[in-house]
Amino acid sequence: MFGFKACADWKTILLFNCYFVVMINNTNKFSLNQDLFLYYITALIFLLTNVRVSDAQNIVSGMVKDGQTERALEFSQVLLLNPADSSMVNGGITGVDGRFHLEINQSGEYLLNIRFVGYQEAKHLVRVEPGENDLGAFYLLSAATELGEVEVSSVAALFRSEADRRIYNVEQMTIAEGGTTIQLLEALPSVQVDEEGNISLRGSGNIQIYINGRPTSLFSDDTESVLEQYPASLVKEVELITNPSARYEAEGVGGIINIILREERMQGFNGRINLSSGTGHKYNGGINLNYRTNNWNFFGNYSYQYREMWEQTNSFRENFISDFSPVLDQDYYNENWIRGQMLRTGVQYNINGNTSIQLYSNINRSSRDRERTYNIRSMSFPLALDSLYIRNLDEDQSQVNYEFGWTFNWQNDNGHRLSALFTYAFGEQDRIEYFDQQFFDAGLTEIPEKHADQFYERPLNNRMIVAQADYRHNFSDDMHMETGVRTYFRYDERGQNFGQLDRATGEYHDIILNGIPVSNDFTHDRQIHGAYVTLTDNRGSLNYLVGLRGEYTHMESWQDYGLRSGFLDDEHFIPARDTITTDSYFRLFPSVFLSYELPRNQDIQASYSRRIRRPGIGSMMPFLNAQDFFNLRLGNPYLHPSHTDNYEINYLRGWQRFMLSAGVFHRRTTDDHSRLFVLFDKGSLVTWTNANTQNATGVEVIQYLDWRNNLDLTLTGNFFYSEVSSEVEGRQFSNKRYSWTLNLQGSVNIPGWFSSQVSANYWGPRVIPQGEIKPVFSLSAGLRRNVLNNQGTISLNVTDIFNSRKFSLSTTNDQFFQHREFFRESRVLTLGFIYRFGGFRERDNGVRDNSFERDIEGLY
Repeated sequence: MFGFKACADWKTILLFNCYFVVMINNTNKFSLNQDLFLYYITALIFLLTNVRVSDAQNIVSGMVKDGQTERALEFSQVLLLNPADSSMVNGGITGVDGRFHLEINQSGEYLLNIRFVGYQEAKHLVRVEPGENDLGAFYLLSAATELGEVEVSSVAALFRSEADRRIYNVEQMTIAEGGTTIQLLEALPSVQVDEEGNISLRGSGNIQIYINGRPTSLFSDDTESVLEQYPASLVKEVELITNPSARYEAEGVGGIINIILREERMQGFNGRINLSSGTGHKYNGGINLNYRTNNWNFFGNYSYQYREMWEQTNSFRENFISDFSPVLDQDYYNENWIRGQMLRTGVQYNINGNTSIQLYSNINRSSRDRERTYNIRSMSFPLALDSLYIRNLDEDQSQVNYEFGWTFNWQNDNGHRLSALFTYAFGEQDRIEYFDQQFFDAGLTEIPEKHADQFYERPLNNRMIVAQADYRHNFSDDMHMETGVRTYFRYDERGQNFGQLDRATGEYHDIILNGIPVSNDFTHDRQIHGAYVTLTDNRGSLNYLVGLRGEYTHMESWQDYGLRSGFLDDEHFIPARDTITTDSYFRLFPSVFLSYELPRNQDIQASYSRRIRRPGIGSMMPFLNAQDFFNLRLGNPYLHPSHTDNYEINYLRGWQRFMLSAGVFHRRTTDDHSRLFVLFDKGSLVTWTNANTQNATGVEVIQYLDWRNNLDLTLTGNFFYSEVSSEVEGRQFSNKRYSWTLNLQGSVNIPGWFSSQVSANYWGPRVIPQGEIKPVFSLSAGLRRNVLNNQGTISLNVTDIFNSRKFSLSTTNDQFFQHREFFRESRVLTLGFIYRFGGFRERDNGVRDNSFERDIEGLY
């Protein structure tokens, strides 16, 4: 329980933050990274001990839970008021287990007021007897059940924290309206998205993406293409699970990001329509419908998006060996035309008060047209032009995905629960690219004999089945056991056909580079079968959750038309023609979570879990990416899984309007998957290998300030030390350095006018085995105002205000040095409109009820 009576010394808090910033700015002055954490812990202890607490004779305790799910509601506001004039006697916020403890001097009757964002306010008349008073559990109902007539006007808290996750309320994130889900994730604290759409969480790049608690069925070579098909308007919440327990599948070293889509359950017929328009021809529209009557609930959503977007890449490479041109200078410019449609439908039937079943479907269709121009200059010292390639690309791509499934939920009066789900998904993609390439000599005279016409076709298709069952048995209100099984089947078939026109014969022929043909076929079959058991005990001040998960994995890959190459050793590279490679193994994954409630307003948590990273399809395919023959990519079918041990210690403390969460985490990964750059043919090649080890140790600090319900600030900082080592072709590569991320989310409500939001992100330098990625900064802002008697909302936002979201990568070894820059159209101004009908209302950020301010004004 975080009590309001513990009043923080705000100068101490300010000093703590300044100290943290100074430590970051002076990182290079530390000879050992242990010094950094020693200074940090010293400042943290100084902050935590510089508080004033009050004495009391009587203790009032209880628990706050969700009225539907019975989930404990952490950080709920609990006020003990004088029933005569509603003046506040004491107040606080609930701890991680939903419990509260209030201390008062006088016994008697009091008014207990409980509030939490998104829920109806609860008031109870209670009698306090001398000594300890346990009032039991209080249940809050969702505000959506009566928002048709009630206006909720306070600024919504950005997140709430639970024992193993942080849940971000993104419905009110104005800065992401009109965008895609990938743009929404970019704005969240601790989440970073790089130039290729890869997602990192607290510096770790291996993240498992769930949608509504299930792995996504969409296939793609990058996560960005998956998530950009989901408009941000579909997303209700995002859960960040940084150290998952044994209940979750073990995949995902950095944790799990669970994207919760909108799904209304209000009585009657209701819905919402959303429209948006952004600069540079970016349009988005959608409609959500819901109809609930008696035991039936029907819901559906349709969305359409059209976006035009440009991208640009600059690359400079200096080669140190004689067989290559001394300097290769390149620039690419892309224009993309993207269209997408998504249809989601479902029906839920409540068999009785304890049992329900749901059927759902998801159909997604998208297309992309792309035009790209490559300028590739071979140069000699001092940067004199030797030759120039101009390569023009015209691409057509389309894909469709289908997902169908059902869920079953049962719960009895004793809290025993049984849930099950089954999902079947399949999809296909057609992608063809046409290239027209010209060659110019040092005098910029075209050489017709070196003109090339090429086509490049890459069809894909996949199938996925997921079946899962979970059972929870309650031994008491505070102790329960969970067990479950899960099975996962996935089949992927990928191919590529490449042809270059032979002008003499008029026929197209494949190209072979260093013995590797570009045309290829690859299929991959993956099965993962798992079971787990966990035990949770919330009795007393020390709570624990222990678990063990076992998973059996079988992977089988088949390649047609591959030939042995000599640039990597046999352990790392391509199988021979028509070869099957298999890998089967069984692994155990333990997890332990401890939480200790300190007196009055503090909690300390410790956790451990073991995770696995299996090689992805894109990193395994032994295909040469033929878009640019000077910058090739090639997968490695011999990649092994990597394993990570995750350790975390977190401390939480709350004051009347301020919350602090500070923690230390450490990850040790063996056989980590790393990208490596090698010279190949006349250019460079990116491949994947198992690095020897990777260690990351860091500090995460989250500070949340709520100032009289009109100002909401969340500052999240991660500071970590990374060390990575790897070996390729007998050569050792290693790198290490400090890095950090900062995220500031601020919401300001101007009563009677509008609400505003600002998001600032800074992503510090990152290490890779052969170089580093430079820092990235961006700032976004937005406004919104409710209109039409709160049935409509108008929003205006601009992303990357300073147009500073650019990625820069430097790579070096004894063969070459390369610097690469990538930036895309990131500064976009978007105007959006939402209309709600059928009695649905959202939070009104323009009108204030000052009763809560009167309740707590005596706290300052």
